[in-house]
Amino acid sequence: MIIIISSNHLPDDERIYHRQIKSLAVEKNKILYITRSSSNLNLTNKFINHKNFDLLLPRFIEVCKRLIKEENSIDYLQIHETNLLPLIKFIKLSRSSVKTIYDVHEDMDSLYRTFSERNILIKEISIFFRKKQEDYYLKYVDNIILANPQLEKQHYAKHKIKKLVSENFPEKKYIAENFRNRNKPISIIYHGHLAPERGISDLIQAMGQVIKKYPEAKLVILGSFRTNAFKIKVNSLISSVSKKNIIVKNQIPYDQVWGILRNSSIGVIPFRKNPLTDNNTPTKLFEMMASGLAIVSSDLRPIRYFVEDTIYWSQPSSPTSIAKNILASITDENVDYRINKNLELIRSKYNWEKIEYSYTSIFN
Repeated sequence: MIIIISSNHLPDDERIYHRQIKSLAVEKNKILYITRSSSNLNLTNKFINHKNFDLLLPRFIEVCKRLIKEENSIDYLQIHETNLLPLIKFIKLSRSSVKTIYDVHEDMDSLYRTFSERNILIKEISIFFRKKQEDYYLKYVDNIILANPQLEKQHYAKHKIKKLVSENFPEKKYIAENFRNRNKPISIIYHGHLAPERGISDLIQAMGQVIKKYPEAKLVILGSFRTNAFKIKVNSLISSVSKKNIIVKNQIPYDQVWGILRNSSIGVIPFRKNPLTDNNTPTKLFEMMASGLAIVSSDLRPIRYFVEDTIYWSQPSSPTSIAKNILASITDENVDYRINKNLELIRSKYNWEKIEYSYTSIFN
């Protein structure tokens, strides 16, 4: 029996469900999948027993402990958030033979430095004690899985725990065939979280410059807003630029995102430079590459780690630079070369099948 628990992600999260759990299910592993969300999705099937709870975290942890106690035979426990580390300790103290796995999706220190409104001193003191608490629980962890190679160097190198870097690469089935992007209409897309640090406002302002030259250009912004205040600000900004050319759509199931990506011609990653974006690689990079899009991206270290000369690099926080590079991708006669080189990178290196066994072998 494998137990996989997540507290901050949707049940059909692309990393947890569509890649990791589905890969384990193919090998006919029995999986208890426990999630904490307001979603009504039920992902139970022959091999997966999915239980979802819409609870506050302390109550959710207590429910997880009860479910763990009810299972007679547990071989592995994998958690997907730092706040679930107490469950690792709980199972190790009661059943020491269970193999424990801690999947670190993002650099939590960077998240806190980016979003906390406390002063720098209080912020750094809080991070210090959070790391101390994490270090305490790590002695009960058998394997750490990291979504970004930088995390290993920055935070976990000192720990003598087995580590696996497992990036958020897409499955090969989503890779588009070679084609000529220049034959497509000018359809631009951003998909993912909608928040100030993602440069959404910069992208909208950039569109004001793009549509002056190409009035037919369209921008689709796909995702969920982190705060209602930012949603109001974005809608107001769109009204001042062009409601005809810029459309905001709510987040949709993962499988449906791919159709929208393939019908687009340009993908934009307009992130501003901050601790979060300077330490975490956006999954949308690989999804845009696999979908055959010309890509305009802020010039940030975690993105340059994977690509270099196949992207139109813009200056973070600069609408003018974003607009300039969107226009460059429209007029560039070599855009198809860049796109097909990205497709080949996905086929040969940056796909789930390439790294799948390194993940599933943990459970052998």
